[in-house]
Amino acid sequence: MEKNYNKAIEILKKYHQEHIIEYIDKADTELKNELIKQVLEIDFDELKELYEKTFEELYVDLEELSPISGVNPDKLSKKELEDYEKIGASIIKNNKFAVATMAGGQGTRLRISKG
Repeated sequence: MEKNYNKAIEILKKYHQEHIIEYIDKADTELKNELIKQVLEIDFDELKELYEKTFEELYVDLEELSPISGVNPDKLSKKELEDYEKIGASIIKNNKFAVATMAGGQGTRLRISKG
């Protein structure tokens, strides 16, 4: 346990996340162990790389953008839903995605709770 604690502290300091150490030190044993476990599982190098990419200039050819049709997930079979989730995960992993903002009840169809 002490070895994992020391390693977690070292990681947090390396990535300037010392404020988390305070939470770990104040937590009860069960929560402390869970926080340490989570710190050790996080790929901080990847997080840092993703964060740094948010500052990169990005060119988007608006001619390549096209509207999408909607799909009601409640009307899909479990297999179809799984297939769409796999397709979506693949698209995201390959940085081939866009964000759409919707209004007029789309949150319900997308299973987003109000609370």
